[in-house]
Amino acid sequence: MDSPDAYKKIRQSHLEELAELDLVSEPVPISFMRRGDSNDLFQWTKDSQAQIQAGIANRVFGGSTNSPIDFNNVFMAFMESAAMYLRDESLVMKAVETFREGNKNGALKLLERSTAAIDELAELWGFKFLVICDLLEKHPNGHHIIVGPYCGAFVSKDLNNPFIGIAFKGTGVRAEWMNDLYAVGTIRAPEEFLFGGQISRGFYYPLFSTYSSQPFSEPFSLVKKAIQSISSSASKTVITHVTGHSLGAAYASLCYTQLRIEGTGTEKADLGDLYTFGSPRVGRRDFASPLEVAMTAATCGSAWRIVNQGDYVTKVPASAPWPISRDPFIHVDASYIVSQNAKPMPGPSEIGTYPRRTLPTPWKPHGVGEYYKSLAFATTGRLPSGYDDLGLQMAVGAPGGIEYFKAAASGCVDHRHLVESVKLQDFAVASTQCAVSIDSVDQCALGSFQVGPLVGEIVARGDATDIVPESVKLYCNSLKALCGVNTQCVMRATGDVNPKEASIVFIADGVVVAVAVVAMKSEVKDICLDGTCAWEFADTPLVEKVSEEWQKATEVVFEKLFANV
Repeated sequence: MDSPDAYKKIRQSHLEELAELDLVSEPVPISFMRRGDSNDLFQWTKDSQAQIQAGIANRVFGGSTNSPIDFNNVFMAFMESAAMYLRDESLVMKAVETFREGNKNGALKLLERSTAAIDELAELWGFKFLVICDLLEKHPNGHHIIVGPYCGAFVSKDLNNPFIGIAFKGTGVRAEWMNDLYAVGTIRAPEEFLFGGQISRGFYYPLFSTYSSQPFSEPFSLVKKAIQSISSSASKTVITHVTGHSLGAAYASLCYTQLRIEGTGTEKADLGDLYTFGSPRVGRRDFASPLEVAMTAATCGSAWRIVNQGDYVTKVPASAPWPISRDPFIHVDASYIVSQNAKPMPGPSEIGTYPRRTLPTPWKPHGVGEYYKSLAFATTGRLPSGYDDLGLQMAVGAPGGIEYFKAAASGCVDHRHLVESVKLQDFAVASTQCAVSIDSVDQCALGSFQVGPLVGEIVARGDATDIVPESVKLYCNSLKALCGVNTQCVMRATGDVNPKEASIVFIADGVVVAVAVVAMKSEVKDICLDGTCAWEFADTPLVEKVSEEWQKATEVVFEKLFANV
């Protein structure tokens, strides 16, 4: 299956396609992974050899429909999805310019270099990487703002264990964010595509539109042709899985669905599993319901939608609460929720439900690094050693970062007498369950407390890594009174009764207004955390109203700008 002629033919076809296009000239990076920095993925590969090798041995395939999920397969597919963010857009542009100047060989070399980091990773995994379509700098025919997908194939070099991983890249440049925004509206697909259902426009048009005058230039057709070309020299049936993260997950879902309808077009390739990570909803009920029925066929694999706990992207788009839609946006089964402190759990089905808009939450759980940590926990039962929080690490390492955290802690020591004299029985609201998420890097802490709709954002100096997240209880006189209050916060040992327990005391205007009692993994000595915590009460109905008005305004703008679409 390792056919240099087939690879060269596909690569040259890809370059000819690019050369014909009027490319967008400003690929501005806004990504869920550090642009151009492949160090993380190489380290993950080194640390996760057991999962990777197990997934490869399975051909990243769990068996026919209704087979149980294998998280080693999930992990390998995730690594493919993450690797797609390492494409070098600047070298792609240079390759096209060189090709147009008549230097075909030079252009092919530049195009190969644009995927150097992906190629190196693929080699470590025992794969060959091949670009199928590269349309991030091109608008589909008839469109002026959304852009096309970046898609590639990871091809096993093992002739006795042949398989292909079709991977789509997630949001990584400014133009791709417009695809995400454009997804709030739907288009009814032609009857021969996607069951004729209502599909998000920002996902459908890029995958099933043409990009030039050449025949079969729509990305889905290019994927199907690539599967046929790659598997043509195989002596055994080739299993093909499809994967992607974020926007790439949306493309992967639609591509897999259409392959499920049409087949691969060759007897040498069978369709395996779908693995998506952080996927938004891609269509309405009239798409999801027939797909659920089609998934019962035992001739293919399964569709696994992986959701990192707290990932808000998986909750959008959502239908308005009023008027009630007969075909709301819903996910297709089946999902698994992963986290960094619990075993993966099956997610609730949305079939037959009406998912409502929910309160927006931070983007952090959607990041590639967060998915990696959760999947490492899912496959080993522990977090990867030495893996610090990237966002906090960047904040601490930025110019003035340490000074920022020191400033947040200023003034706390002056309240030592209040901290030492606080009594829990003085508070009217006792033992309110509180969710907490605090990350620590280099004696700097950043995170949040949440009690129902009340959220406290904390910035502090000290080490919070020993806090047991599910153990926190909050004591206060009034949750409402905390709203809008900026408090000093100090964590200290509670005394000799339980040396592995601590209190985080919140102080405003020289008065203790709340206390959080937390269990610790090790003994606490003296004051070990001090900083500030700003509390805000999230008004859910108000947020829904703002969200509804924003969507209406967005749709009006799109209708005016793209009346010809």
